[in-house]
Amino acid sequence: MAPVARLVVVAGRAATHDSGRWSQALAPEVTVDQGPEGLAGSPGESLPRALFTTGDRVGSVLADAVRADPPPTHVLLWAGDREPEEGWEAAAAGRLSCPVTVLVPMDADAARAAAHRWRGLTDGPFTVRFLPPGCPLPAACDAVSARLIKEELQVWPA
Repeated sequence: MAPVARLVVVAGRAATHDSGRWSQALAPEVTVDQGPEGLAGSPGESLPRALFTTGDRVGSVLADAVRADPPPTHVLLWAGDREPEEGWEAAAAGRLSCPVTVLVPMDADAARAAAHRWRGLTDGPFTVRFLPPGCPLPAACDAVSARLIKEELQVWPA
């Protein structure tokens, strides 16, 4: 089966890990790129690009996403264990029209309480998904995480 989507992993702990593990977990339906240069895509590539990012430097990452041509088709934001950083709204608030999914660890009280604050990122669909205890995101992507990501991207296994 040929891939039907590309996931660009940018920022924080997720970007420092082996993309091979992410690629294995999401294959064959989704390919994985790392780093902000992945948002630009390759000339002639037609795969829709989604963005996975963490709360680290989210303002600058989202500003890059807004400027990408074409912009991402979906943003998956791992909220971590804290509230949004100061000033993230100035970079991207209301400038994305794609769906945004905020991924919140179930045991992260501050992030759970602040999840609604991310709503301003998009005028498109907005979802909060609670991750079970022990979920390896963002450091790694296991089978359960891959299934959740594919569900959000509406990519179904062959």
